Amino acid sequence: WDAAEKLIMEMRSESGCELEVRVFNTIIYACSKKGLVDVGAKWFHMMLDYDVEPNIATFGMLMSLYQKGWNVEQAEFTFCQMRKLDVRCQSAYSAMITIYTRLGLHTKAEEVIDLLFKDEIVANLENWLVMLNAYSQQGKLKEAESVLVSMQEVGFPPNIVGYNTLITGYGRISNMDAAEQLFQNLQNLGLKPDETTYRSMIEGWARFGNYEKAKWYYETLKVLGFKPNSSNLYSLINLQAKHNDTNGAIRTIDDMVDMGCQPSSILGSITLAYEKAGRFDDVPVIVRSSIYELVLVNQTTSSVLAMAYVKHSLVGEAIKLLQDKRWRDPAFEDNLYHLLICSCKELGHLESAVKIFTHMPKSNDDPNVHIFS
Repeated sequence: WDAAEKLIMEMRSESGCELEVRVFNTIIYACSKKGLVDVGAKWFHMMLDYDVEPNIATFGMLMSLYQKGWNVEQAEFTFCQMRKLDVRCQSAYSAMITIYTRLGLHTKAEEVIDLLFKDEIVANLENWLVMLNAYSQQGKLKEAESVLVSMQEVGFPPNIVGYNTLITGYGRISNMDAAEQLFQNLQNLGLKPDETTYRSMIEGWARFGNYEKAKWYYETLKVLGFKPNSSNLYSLINLQAKHNDTNGAIRTIDDMVDMGCQPSSILGSITLAYEKAGRFDDVPVIVRSSIYELVLVNQTTSSVLAMAYVKHSLVGEAIKLLQDKRWRDPAFEDNLYHLLICSCKELGHLESAVKIFTHMPKSNDDPNVHIFS
């Protein structure tokens, strides 16, 4: 980049070359491809300092770059320069709306939407979809539906991305009657629900608290060969804990394992869900599923589970877990027993502390003096 800057200076001062937009666009394009937000911004400011007028390609590349880096300050500056020069780049409006929406600056996003129409931009599909998302994200579903209608009135056919955005929006505010109506109407519009559609319906019904509906969409999603996302799995585990569906929870955990979720993440989801539901006594049965072997071979996950068992007065389960473990690290194990005994003491469960102590593995090394204190 330093060499490129030096070359530009030489072209200007020594060769007397007139710098033009293509020179800077070539460099900005390289920045855009590499995701170098600060470098791209630097070259844009240099471009302006040399009185080289950016064109539509310049603004398109820069705004796309700023969107990837969520750089609102540079995006605002560049967007303002674009409008001053009376350049009308459709993708720049989309990028500015998307950045504001992502950052929760919804009023500013709506201001850019107003500018899009004020500047008489002929909105493309991307423009319509980001407008739709901007309203849906803040729960303004009437405005979002109005955008969808306008989009179709100007000639764009029904679009599954647009309907997914609306369904997600209604799910976010727990208006599942409207979300369900949209879902049922997709076939009439010649649209086929995709993976995102089912994921959104699972999330919506889970947020609404309807386990049967969430479960139905989850099972249908799998039958169709789609995969749930991590949020779907966490939502389902929470509902299964709340509704005391142990077998369902075990199946969900199996799905998590099959999808390659980290054992620590799975274990965290289980313990949080069952603590929240007040059913932690069910955890030992649920954990003895496909995840159990993964827990036993990992020091961290087995330690976390043992501590959780002690916290909930399931000392026998903690002892069994430590007897079943598949790892060997005497120093780590000694410290873990110390932590478990201390936890029992803090909870006032002295009998449990003694029980754990009596099950400690025998060691020829010097005993941990903290355990006897």
